[in-house]
Amino acid sequence: MLSSEDVDDAFDDEAFMEERFSDVQRLLLGRGPALGPVTPVLLPATHCRLTVGPHASGPFGRCFAVRLDPGTDQSAPRVELLLADDGSLLGLVDAGALDGWRSAIPSGLAARYLAPPAPSLLGLFGSGEPAWSCLLVLHHALPSLSEVHVVGRDPAQARELASAAALRTGLRVRMSEDARATAAGADVVATTGGHPRVRAEWLAAGALLIDQTATAVPAAAGPAVRHVSLVPPPGPAAGTRHGPLPLAEIVAGRALPRGSGSDIVHYQGGELAGWSTIAAAAGLGHAWQRDVGTPVRLGRGSP
Repeated sequence: MLSSEDVDDAFDDEAFMEERFSDVQRLLLGRGPALGPVTPVLLPATHCRLTVGPHASGPFGRCFAVRLDPGTDQSAPRVELLLADDGSLLGLVDAGALDGWRSAIPSGLAARYLAPPAPSLLGLFGSGEPAWSCLLVLHHALPSLSEVHVVGRDPAQARELASAAALRTGLRVRMSEDARATAAGADVVATTGGHPRVRAEWLAAGALLIDQTATAVPAAAGPAVRHVSLVPPPGPAAGTRHGPLPLAEIVAGRALPRGSGSDIVHYQGGELAGWSTIAAAAGLGHAWQRDVGTPVRLGRGSP
């Protein structure tokens, strides 16, 4: 069983993150394994919602992930990893922490393709678990970063995150109460939840806005903004003058992130098919290799 701290320990590893960047890149380019659809299941009597992922390679062979959102009770959501052959339970993972890393890793890959040259200042909007994993991923993905300004609705929580991040990363990290000034001075801005809405026109020329929450406001008339999405929306507008450009087009070398160096890039995250199961299986497998987590006994002999 992996707690939120265990998930952080498993994912916050340079070699592991590079492997996961490669997984996302293969999925974007259609070179990954063929994965089936995600199946939502609603249990009306319990108000519990299950999401069953496709089969993927795991530490003990083919497996699949099941996410349990408890609904009205107070228990935290979790992800269970099951063996595809007989449904044996391989592990339990805290879903909140896993969600943060699952969103952050595609953003880290996107940042490598979309960030301006040698970015040094990150504006981080949000101070919860998604902000923590996003910061650690971007610290690895963009080694030129040297300073981080954290903006959150709760100043005490933002200050606590800044202090912990400075110890963990060695970067200069401080809390900021001025959202607009933070966005205007940053080379890269990441929005992760629990923060003021960010306007693209606040950003400096050439900056990158990583939007993991769909709370950023599209730019009004003024700055040139290039909209890029992890998963293109359906329909003829995708990739056109009025629609976002799929990240896969840039990763494949068929498009440039900017028309000129002064363009602002607004990247929108999303759900990449198959990635949730791959992330859960890889994270649990890496935790086993590193002896991270708490063994859980099942059956009649359990206490």
